[in-house]
This record gives sequence, structure tokens and C-alpha cells, in this order.
Amino acid sequence: MLNMAAQALTYTAAQAARVAFYSAHYVAARLMARDIFAEIKRPPHPLPSLAATLAAMRDLFVQDWQNVQAGLYPMPLDLASEFRLALGSARFLVDAPGVVARNRRNARNEVQAEANGGLPQYYRQNFHFQTDGYLSERSARLYDFQVEALFAGTAEAMRRRAWVPIAHFLNGTKAADPVLLDIGAGTGAFLSFVKTARPGLRTIALDLSEPYLARARQTLGRRDGVSFLAAAAEAMPMADDSIDAATSIFLFHELPPKVRAAVAKEIGRVLKPGGIFVLAETLQYGDAAEFDGVLDVFPSLLYEPYFSSYATADLDALFAPAGLHRTGTDIAYLTKIAVFQKAEARESVFVKEEARESVFAKEEARESK
Repeated sequence: MLNMAAQALTYTAAQAARVAFYSAHYVAARLMARDIFAEIKRPPHPLPSLAATLAAMRDLFVQDWQNVQAGLYPMPLDLASEFRLALGSARFLVDAPGVVARNRRNARNEVQAEANGGLPQYYRQNFHFQTDGYLSERSARLYDFQVEALFAGTAEAMRRRAWVPIAHFLNGTKAADPVLLDIGAGTGAFLSFVKTARPGLRTIALDLSEPYLARARQTLGRRDGVSFLAAAAEAMPMADDSIDAATSIFLFHELPPKVRAAVAKEIGRVLKPGGIFVLAETLQYGDAAEFDGVLDVFPSLLYEPYFSSYATADLDALFAPAGLHRTGTDIAYLTKIAVFQKAEARESVFVKEEARESVFAKEEARESK
């Protein structure tokens, strides 16, 4: 009991320190952009109060700790990793004025001319008014810190919730050597956590950005059973019915609607019958009404050209044509986790039906005698 209480205190202290540290960086960036915030028009929905925000963050961490207690993953306390991430503070603060200046002049296509390698046009943009978009090693080194600062130290806890349905699925699967595909794996932050929770799980990191995948290789290079694929999610170079489980974290809101549908189709193609797909994405309107105002202002503040269409998208209608049907939904602060499953193979249904008819035929034969 004492050990559990000590662990709870350690967890609480660690998460409080993270929130304080990254919130300070968020505030610093916001002060640099105070004129931009001052020009925001009143959104259609009210912005959340501080009390509502803190309550949602508290609920996030309470559930996170309960997942640790349930044995779904280890205590999230890797001091070496936290220290390495925190070292990005100076880079973040040096880069932030450039992001703000890009926002002021609406410079969203700076990487358009620099991009090469046949990258799709929708990808060749400065998402978030980010330096170099997703197309440089410098951007890859900044990204994880930027995300934590944006979400005030809650990003990792939100990502961890995507593992919960995967853990339950893997605990119940009969597959001898299951494979997890992370679509839009970025710098490998989620898969790094996955390999801590389940070291022996075979994983594939797929991303369109070579510099981000290079960063992921640095993060995951010492782990066994990790493959890396530089490819578009709408054209994944893997066989049909080859993946047991797949995840996508904060990718779909950065895809045009037609590409979203193509990616959904690809996920349905590569998943094995009975496999699951876990979508961890931004909230949509109505998921948590107190945050609808944030959804109103976010796309223009941080240049997300496809965000508004995603925030109103019908996810069931998006994935149903791919043979994926929703089996669960979870809200984790500013993230919604939606779980989809691919139907079992039709052949197995026919086999069962034929077996049933065979039994009936035998019964009729006995009765005729």
C-alpha cells in the first residue's frame, strides 16, 4: 500500500512538473504572438474557461494513472528521455519568433519550392507555420517539444490512451507474432512508448517525411523488431491482410478529404480480417462541448488548412466503405480515440454456413430412415 502511494505521489509530481514546464513555454510563445491573439474574432462557440481546462487535464491524468495501476503500461517516468526532450527548450524559444513572423505574413507555402522527391502537393506546406514544414532535420528536432508546449505537457498522456485498445486487442488475439503499424509515425514518439510497454511486439513506422523517419530511427534504432517505411499513407507498400493492428495519431486532420478517404481504404486493405485500427485525433465538434471554441480558432492560429473539414467529418461514413466499423470511442482531454475493426473473413462465414447446412442434411437423412 505504501509503495503504491509513493508511486502515485511520484506520478503526480512528475506530471505536474511537465505541465508547469511546457505551459511556461506555451505562455512565452503566446506572448510573442499577443497581437495575433488580440485580432481573433469572437468564435461561434465560447472558449473554455480555465476551470474547465484544468478539470479536463485532471481527468486525463487520473485515467492515465488508473491505466498504470491496471498494468496496461509501465509508470511513464523516463528521466533520461525527459531530460533529452527538455534540452529542446532553447531551440524552441529561438525558433518561435520565426513561427510568429510567418503567421503574421501568412507564409504557409515557403517549403513549396524546396520540396522534392515527388511529395504530394498537400504535404508541401508549412503546417502550423512551422519552420521547414515537415521537410527538414531541424523541423524534426523541434517537433516533439513544440507539440508538448502546444498541449501544455499533456501530449504524451493523450498519446498513451491510444495504446489501451491495442493492449486489450493484443491480449485477446491468437496471432503468434502480431504486427503493429503506426501510420504517420513522425519522430517515433508513440512507438518508443509502445516498445517500452511491449518490447517484443513487431512494429512498423510509416511516414512521408524522410527527416522525421531519420529522427525516428535515432529514437528507436536500439529497439528490436522495428521497421521503417518512407511512404504516403494513401499508397502503403505492403500486402493485403498483412497487419494485425494499426494506429494513426494526429494525421487525419492534416489530410484533404479525398486523401482521408484514400487512406481509410488503404487501412482497410492492409488490416487482417478481425484486425483493429485506432485513430487518435483532435476532438470533433460536440465531443466535448466546452472545447468547441478551440476548434473554431485553431485552424487559423496555427495554419491547419484541412482541420475544419475534419472537425465536422462523419468518421463512421469515412471508414465504413473500407470495411471498418467503430467498436469504441474514448475522450482524452483534447484527443478523441476511435477504435475500428475489420470484419472477419467472408470465407469463414461461408464455411460455418456450409457446416451448418451439412448438419441439417445429416439430420434430415436420419429422419427419412
